[in-house]
Amino acid sequence: MEDKLKKLRESMTSTVLSDVTFDQNLERKIHDRIEKRSFTGKKNLLGKRFMYVSAAAVLLFALFIGSAFVSPAMAKMAAKIPYLGQYFESENIGYIIHEKLREKGYRINGVGASYQGKKEIFIDIQGDDKYFEKVKSEVESVATEILKSRDYDAYSVKVGKYQERILTEEDKKFMQEQEKQAEQDEKILTAINEKREEFQLEGLGIDSNKKIIEIEVPDTVEGTDEMKQKVQQIVSSHTNESYTVKIKKINMKKRDQDWRWGEILTTVGEDLMGKKVYKVTGLAYSVYPSPEIIFKTSLKSTDPDAKEHAEQLEKVIEDYLKTDEMKEKVKGDSYTITIRSKDKKKLN
Repeated sequence: MEDKLKKLRESMTSTVLSDVTFDQNLERKIHDRIEKRSFTGKKNLLGKRFMYVSAAAVLLFALFIGSAFVSPAMAKMAAKIPYLGQYFESENIGYIIHEKLREKGYRINGVGASYQGKKEIFIDIQGDDKYFEKVKSEVESVATEILKSRDYDAYSVKVGKYQERILTEEDKKFMQEQEKQAEQDEKILTAINEKREEFQLEGLGIDSNKKIIEIEVPDTVEGTDEMKQKVQQIVSSHTNESYTVKIKKINMKKRDQDWRWGEILTTVGEDLMGKKVYKVTGLAYSVYPSPEIIFKTSLKSTDPDAKEHAEQLEKVIEDYLKTDEMKEKVKGDSYTITIRSKDKKKLN
């Protein structure tokens, strides 16, 4: 089953479905369902099965986030909090830790992050108790050194032993049902994707629980009723189940803006989340009606230095967005930087 999904994904590399996230490991999905816990490295699908391509989320809360550029020397006002981009990195910290441990030969099941109350990177080790006790401190040391190399003092490291779960008969039955459903979804998505040029597809999703197929097309496309009929015919050729076809028209300029600001947030956020001095605990963005990047802090609105810290933080972010590297992403957009307190008050 996994091989089939992999082949489908590879066949769509140059299509609008190139970013579809399929279940990489169905058994792991069952485990996540049982314990409601996931480990990263790759995005997982939890709860309802929904395969979807879209970067047009109005609000994105970022967890592990990507690269940083080297920024030039700036004004002295940032004496209390450092400039962004002191390190030129192209991968997020979770990925770097995962790959370094794999490179060193450790049996790593996954690397994840938790932001519930404190920032914690957790690592699951595969193997028996003897192996776990042998490498536990080594793994923790490797991860800690990587964090130190970036001055990321906001994270603690927790190393645990991956426990193989014994599936019940109910779980096995659920797995079989999901595998069968995934095969059907694969066939339907592939067939619709073959019409991508005719339909001018920009996004494609299927919710097997609610029996919904959602298609995204540019807002210049006409004749969507006919498109719905054709999609229904495709669905009917693969299943007797009834699906509702929804077509969403996308403002392509706004979508491009959404992608760019999502990338901007991930770029800016790496240092902000990793270093205690910034006191940043969460990130969000919106491009409606205009771009806004939001930074949640650990400060209360009543803290004596809250306003001053917010002003300095805004200045550091603003200066960073004015660097040549970031100007290419901003593209002259008017934008707002919002700094929020722990009690959800605007500080700047």
